[in-house]
Amino acid sequence: MSKEHLLVATSNVKFNKQALIFSKRLNIPFLGDLVSAKSQSRSLKDKYILIFSDEGMYLKKGTDNRSGRIFCDFLKWSNQDSKALLIKTMKGLTRKNSIIDATAGFGKDSLILSSLTERLTLVERTPWLFSLLEEGIDKFKKEIPSLQGVKLICADSKKYLNDLSEKPDAIYLDPMFEKVSKSKAKKNLQTLRELTKPTKGEELLKISLSKASNRVVVKRHKKSRYLSELKPTFSLLGRVIRYDVYSVQLS
Repeated sequence: MSKEHLLVATSNVKFNKQALIFSKRLNIPFLGDLVSAKSQSRSLKDKYILIFSDEGMYLKKGTDNRSGRIFCDFLKWSNQDSKALLIKTMKGLTRKNSIIDATAGFGKDSLILSSLTERLTLVERTPWLFSLLEEGIDKFKKEIPSLQGVKLICADSKKYLNDLSEKPDAIYLDPMFEKVSKSKAKKNLQTLRELTKPTKGEELLKISLSKASNRVVVKRHKKSRYLSELKPTFSLLGRVIRYDVYSVQLS
């Protein structure tokens, strides 16, 4: 499944003009308003729909009300106690050090990184996902001050990193590791697997190691092989995931 399974729609016709401009800019088919689309619900059950609404933009699968909304819910994520391991990977850095999250996605890990530095850059290559990320940050930045200084870039990470003139202190990579178990992936991860192209993590790691001045951190499933078969300086192991930390020696 890929972008051809993605549509744009609205919860109310008053958003049609805005949504139509968006759909044309990103070359995603425009469905119209959901009320008018109810008759197509059977044919739409496997489609993902980006919906413009009073609550902002969100993603859902099909038109069934039982299908949950997918968006960058930074407020909910900020209350979840799952930060410690990622924070430990950045030990020794200060809020003045720069971090690039080169695979931002929905921004859940980016939120944690924003609490560690005043100089965080998020890079996301997929335009519709970038739009969700941008809207989520704008929506919640008053309630979560650490999001206010975050810089957003819509670009291919490999090209963006290659073109950098100034080295960041740390680069964070989450190249969506391969499926290694039969357990069902979390909804956001499953959505990314179905709608986006996989990141070539090996290439991205190679570039990152040449560009970071202090470290590169790679998120992996705990059972996954090392990216590029390259042994990290050290790893931090969680219940399901593993962080591989590569220290970079300054030349």
